[in-house]
Amino acid sequence: MQKVSKYKTANTYAKAWFGAASDLKDQDQVFEEVSALLKSVEENPALWSKLASPLEEGQTKLIEQTAKKLKLSKVSSAALAEITQNGRLKLLGLILRDFQKLYYQEKGIVEVTVDTAVSLSAAQDKKLKKVLSGMLDKEVKVVYRLKPEVLGGLAISFGSFLIDDTLAFKLEQVKQTMIAK
Repeated sequence: MQKVSKYKTANTYAKAWFGAASDLKDQDQVFEEVSALLKSVEENPALWSKLASPLEEGQTKLIEQTAKKLKLSKVSSAALAEITQNGRLKLLGLILRDFQKLYYQEKGIVEVTVDTAVSLSAAQDKKLKKVLSGMLDKEVKVVYRLKPEVLGGLAISFGSFLIDDTLAFKLEQVKQTMIAK
């Protein structure tokens, strides 16, 4: 028997969830719900890990209560119930991220990840988004990751591209140049 990767399984659930939202012309609302759920999963990994445990009694009931508390749509509630019943709650974070990717793809939005040592000001954020949007000729969704190890500058990635203009990268280049001589 061939084992299916967790990424492929997560993608299958995300496509089904996205398809159901599309069929009901409810993509935007479901996207907002998915984003809120993903935030919860990322901010409370211990809680979601406990909920995902096959030993957790009343798991389905807890997920149903969570869906009601969050006032999730029927599509999202049904998707969560299906994921739970099939024992795939451990994959929820991957499923939610894949859903977001499908949404961005459908809407023609490019997700760009920016690593920086410090938070950008509102003006810097606006300028960066404008430059990236112009460069890619598409709307962009920027995800910032604070990484002190970059020291300064930005590392911008989208798709398979990386623009590394960080101080750490430049220092490494100087180091390599000095070693080579």
